[in-house]
Amino acid sequence: MKKMFVNKNGQMRSGWKIVILIAGTFVITFLLSFLAFFIIGLIGGYLKYTAQKLYLLLMVGEEKFYLFSTISFLATLIMIALMLKFIDKKKFKDIGFTSLKYGYKNLIVGFLIGAFSIAIIVLILYILGAVTIERNSNISAYYLLGGMYAFILVGLEEELMSRGYFINALNQMGKPWLSVLISSIIFSLMHILNPNIVFLGLLNIFLIGVLFSYMYLKTGNLWMPIGYHISWNYFQGYIFGFNVSGNAIRGIYNAFPKNNFLSGGDFGLEGGIIATLVILITFLILYYYFERYRKVQEVELG
Repeated sequence: MKKMFVNKNGQMRSGWKIVILIAGTFVITFLLSFLAFFIIGLIGGYLKYTAQKLYLLLMVGEEKFYLFSTISFLATLIMIALMLKFIDKKKFKDIGFTSLKYGYKNLIVGFLIGAFSIAIIVLILYILGAVTIERNSNISAYYLLGGMYAFILVGLEEELMSRGYFINALNQMGKPWLSVLISSIIFSLMHILNPNIVFLGLLNIFLIGVLFSYMYLKTGNLWMPIGYHISWNYFQGYIFGFNVSGNAIRGIYNAFPKNNFLSGGDFGLEGGIIATLVILITFLILYYYFERYRKVQEVELG
């Protein structure tokens, strides 16, 4: 019976670690949500806000996104910290969440690649006539900064869980390629209940998961995939106005997809075949980037 939960090295099996992490994160999310609404209710009562006003303030519009992004990130961070301390006996740096002092260059590179990837996809779609783009004049700086805040938290949360924790837990099997495959499948399935989901969207999210894993394993930290994740979502939604993984977002520009197969339709760019091609090309670009970086390092080391 013990073998069902513990491997030959005395470690809890990776599958159970992942189940406990996901379940625990849901529980902590619920508790933090309850606490947040209780505190907000007290503040609202002090300010003499009506229940309807509080509801409109927090549950309708962007504030809802900001609030739940914060709660979800904190829940994930707390649960991973508990797993690392009491089960894995590791620190955050052991799963690639190193000091930004040592990872800021990777963060910048990842952010630029993600932004450039989205821009290229939009440009190709525009040239092919698969989307029309219109300027949106009704966008405030508060809205854009709030969106950046929320997507920074989304990028941190999903990379800490899917690449940082999942891959390290699965590496107990001793097969890194299998760790990447399984973690990327889980990452894709985590989006299966998103609005307007399509099969190609799940496939592309799986490929992005593999791409992020490649970045993570090559750099030894999470900062490059975090940077890419943030800009991929932000530029897709808040700049160009496409849906992000099925969720509607207003951008500096409004995008109106015409060809769903090419553009992803209501799911967003991740649901289109052009995104598939750009993701695959990004693999090649990163391969040459890491090869060049390795050669430069070899020369510097003599």
